[in-house]
Amino acid sequence: MTKDAFMSAFTFESFKCEVSFNEIVDTYTGDKTKELVLRNNSEKFRAAYLYGEGLKEIGRGKSGEKNNILGEFIGIEKNDLNSMMSFFKKYGFLFPLNNYEQFVTFQIKDVNYIKDNLEALINIFSVQDTDNIDYRTLLDSVLFLLLQKEKVIKINDNTCYKSSNKDLLHNINNANKIRFDDNSNTIQIPRDDGGTVPAFEVKDYLLGGGLNVVIIEEYENLMQDDDYSLSFLKQIVKAYVSKKTTIFSEDECLIIDFLYHFSRRISIIIPEDISLNTLFQEVVYETFTKRENDDLKQALLKISKYLIEKELNHFLSEIKPKYDADTMRPNWKLPSLFSAMYLSLFYLDSNQAMYRVCQNINCNQLFLVSKTNQVKKYCCVYCTNAVSQRRYRQKK
Repeated sequence: MTKDAFMSAFTFESFKCEVSFNEIVDTYTGDKTKELVLRNNSEKFRAAYLYGEGLKEIGRGKSGEKNNILGEFIGIEKNDLNSMMSFFKKYGFLFPLNNYEQFVTFQIKDVNYIKDNLEALINIFSVQDTDNIDYRTLLDSVLFLLLQKEKVIKINDNTCYKSSNKDLLHNINNANKIRFDDNSNTIQIPRDDGGTVPAFEVKDYLLGGGLNVVIIEEYENLMQDDDYSLSFLKQIVKAYVSKKTTIFSEDECLIIDFLYHFSRRISIIIPEDISLNTLFQEVVYETFTKRENDDLKQALLKISKYLIEKELNHFLSEIKPKYDADTMRPNWKLPSLFSAMYLSLFYLDSNQAMYRVCQNINCNQLFLVSKTNQVKKYCCVYCTNAVSQRRYRQKK
């Protein structure tokens, strides 16, 4: 039993792996894509979650070199195949490769998908319990997790990854057009000339008054617009007007109300354009952070907490508690390195610690640090020394 294992919240064991890649050519388009080719080797891999330090490999020989599993994984650039292969050689694959005599293939785009979802969740964690909120990153990350389509990833026909439940997105996309002659929330709004305007009265979980109105004529004009970029906006408005708590939870109603008001006040949302990097033009982020949109910002923070709970509960569902007789302490039965990464977030106390970006320009990886520690800027001794040497050479 090592000192690291004794001080840890949990430990994880698997095997390191051999990894290369294949280049595949589409016979119809001629486009080239790459896929990973992997199998376990006989070298065992052991990791532990250390309080205040994060998920680390146990027994790493050289002190000072990088040993930051979650941060290194998130730091892999999308097109940096060498870094991706190096990570898996170092720490093993994300999911079990049970028979290490047999090679399996895995799509690189699927690794990037998993990495982006994990990064979005970490971004959301980082803004909790802090006064200095990066609303740009928070907005991009929340929309990224909310609006991606459901995804299932397999290894040799066995499901290894399934995204968290996307019923909300499915129900928004399948919201039906309202029948005005059979809708109990239709009201008449008085006009200045003594007449009335028909409108929908909608229960709104975002507005202070709790109710909002949607003019039926404006609703109809939107539904008849042939502009393809308005397709998702139409579904949001349909869901907003017709939402019922028998279909949506209160959290989901708040999400629909947020999407509706954001689309109406600030910018339409096109799910196909969703990314973690600058989803909107600069003016959109500037408008969103203005004081008149404080209600939207507060709703976004509530939605972020809902997503943290939803994502963690989903990806931790296969983890089971166990008792370790060697250490005489509780532990967890972890099915994969992927689940160990999510369990490390489970143990993250956002009041006390946060993930910070390493200030070494050649690294930029995330590392866990106390919120009160304003001095630590680098993820490891290697990066600290590299920056010091670079500064020394510049002075020379």
